Amino acid sequence: MNKLNCIVKRLAAFALALVLLASPLGIDAEPAPVRGSAVGMDLTGFTSVTFGGEPVDGSIFSDATVTVINLWQRWCGPCMIELPHFLALHEYYSATPAADVQVWGALYYEHSYEVQDAVNYVNENGYFWNHMLICDELLDAANAGSPEGLTSIPQTLIVDRSGIVRAQVVGKVDSEAELFELVSEWLEILSAEEGFVPGDLDGSGSVNAADAILAMRHAMGLITLTAEQIEIGDVEGNGSIGVSDAVAILRLAMEL
Repeated sequence: MNKLNCIVKRLAAFALALVLLASPLGIDAEPAPVRGSAVGMDLTGFTSVTFGGEPVDGSIFSDATVTVINLWQRWCGPCMIELPHFLALHEYYSATPAADVQVWGALYYEHSYEVQDAVNYVNENGYFWNHMLICDELLDAANAGSPEGLTSIPQTLIVDRSGIVRAQVVGKVDSEAELFELVSEWLEILSAEEGFVPGDLDGSGSVNAADAILAMRHAMGLITLTAEQIEIGDVEGNGSIGVSDAVAILRLAMEL
């Protein structure tokens, strides 16, 4: 009986925290319009190399529902301002792999010495998401969104799993909140297109506090979720739903 009371109290405390802290996502059916001439371009044919010299190509898009590509350069002041925003984005989605978002940097350069300068800068500042060198396909996309076909940086591309550019931001992303809003909105849309929203255990079409409560109750052995629900809520990717998955779903609901 004492054990049962303890479980009930823990569940009640968790539910209270959700009620006090969680807020509805309020995501529109379409994201805020951020369109450039590159929207609709197919990037699956690109080939490049990473900062480590490893080959990289359009197959990377199949690895995630949303691929965020930031075009930047070391001597670009606005690029330097927004790089910490991309670090926060990378750290968040790396800690929430079920959300299925990957971040790539694409370095624009004109001289070979600029590459080593950028590599050094990344290493010195801990900007350890994926980085590659600019290639013809990415350059074409960048120029398509710039006045008179000139290359304008920074730029940010949102690319879906099939390699199609879905959104293009020409210029600096003004804040970390703006970047997170852009990515979360497209994640919602593209996840729905793929058939389900990661963490949406109750099938409402969005991730909310109710999903986190379901995950916690399952983790505590109070209810049993279906195999399909477990797949949707398995944030850690270990084949089950535990307390850490419930917490991660709550973070998704609160966009933390």
